[in-house]
Amino acid sequence: MEQMAMCLRYFDGTGLLEEFLGFAECESTTGESLANAFLANLERAGVHINHMRGQGYDGAANMSGIHRGVQARIRQRIPGAVYTHCKAHSLNLSIIHASKEMYAWNMMGTVQQIAFAFNYSAKRVLRFQENLENDAAAREEMDRRTKLQSLCETRWAARAEALHTFLCSYRVVVGSLDELASDYGDTKAAGYSRSIQNFEFVITLVAVEHALSGLVNISKILQKKDCDLLEAAEEARVVITMLENERNDDMLWDHLYDKAVSLADDIGVEATVPRCHGRQANRPNAPAQTPSQFWRVNMYLPFVDHLIVELTNRLLNPHGRFTAQYLLPTKAAGLTPARAAEIYAVYQPDLPGCDQETFVRECNRWTAKWTTTSPAPYPCLESSLGVATEASYPNIRICMMILLCMPVSTATAERSFSTMKRVKTYLRNTMTTERLSGLGLLNIYQERNINVEQVVDAFARQKDRRLALIFKV
Repeated sequence: MEQMAMCLRYFDGTGLLEEFLGFAECESTTGESLANAFLANLERAGVHINHMRGQGYDGAANMSGIHRGVQARIRQRIPGAVYTHCKAHSLNLSIIHASKEMYAWNMMGTVQQIAFAFNYSAKRVLRFQENLENDAAAREEMDRRTKLQSLCETRWAARAEALHTFLCSYRVVVGSLDELASDYGDTKAAGYSRSIQNFEFVITLVAVEHALSGLVNISKILQKKDCDLLEAAEEARVVITMLENERNDDMLWDHLYDKAVSLADDIGVEATVPRCHGRQANRPNAPAQTPSQFWRVNMYLPFVDHLIVELTNRLLNPHGRFTAQYLLPTKAAGLTPARAAEIYAVYQPDLPGCDQETFVRECNRWTAKWTTTSPAPYPCLESSLGVATEASYPNIRICMMILLCMPVSTATAERSFSTMKRVKTYLRNTMTTERLSGLGLLNIYQERNINVEQVVDAFARQKDRRLALIFKV
């Protein structure tokens, strides 16, 4: 049966919470059916759906469609529930599209084939591990890893680690493939060896691994439960600025090129460029005087530029509710009366009994409070809510709370699918949705203490039973 995971992100007065509610059955996967099932199950769980101010899904058409998707149908009923495309998925899509550059695409395909070839053959794994034991430098760089990592098909940000593992063990991989080809007549190993013993593969591996390694931390940040949209946008700007600085840093490229040349020298490969003849229609072929310039112009810069454009378009989408960022104490200096009026225009439906003049005066008091404090504390939304009390700044508090509760990613729902696999597939083949949801909650929140006596008491009082489960003396 089709099942969906429901998660809730809310502020309980003391802190931000993002909780897994349970699994629910779906009759079909159309936008209308999913939206109806989603709202019905939220109401059944006691959630006041009219208070919903945000909704987050991946980019599937039945979820994010602007006409018939789940988000569109829910907004027809709850106009204030603004849709946010999962930022972790957006990061993955940015890497996917940037990796379609020819040199990066070919390199990753080769790494994936070789990783599969080693990991699914005991003979090849044994030869790889024997050669790794004899290479102290590679063994130290591998950091206790004894196998190659395959490139994940869904978490593209995790590919940096797999490429790093392959880069650290490059000499070991080449030696193992050559030995398998000569000692055992392994024709596939011979083909794999020829595909990676060229400078095109080496320089692309070094450059792409370096570029993707800078995205590992933001991938982890976007999956945190306490990450808000402002933090996500700020971290994205930091990463984009870092990539732009590295793109224009000639010394960094010289370092990467020298590293690739040194790695190629270890296996007897010289720094070369592809053969140029006439007009090349199927690969980049900008003219260059040296191999270093050729690979920088034709491989490195196109990949980094594509990655920067994708990250900018997907992670820095402006929205009207982002104007509430000027309510942060650290940005209070930019909270002018005109900007306060903009914030009021966006949040006005959630500010009952408050007109624009009242809201602007409240913002003026808020600005005066923080312009006298240097430096201004409370740099994030959640910490700022602690000082924006309901008695003194009720409207500012509401604006901050709405922006804080807007979802950043669907990582909590994605993690619940792992629980479904353990509970449903490993323990038993079929079960009702209610039992599956209950076991999933027990597994996800296993660190919480449960009063067994209260559970037994509630279970026993649900209906009359032949056997009394509670004995009172």
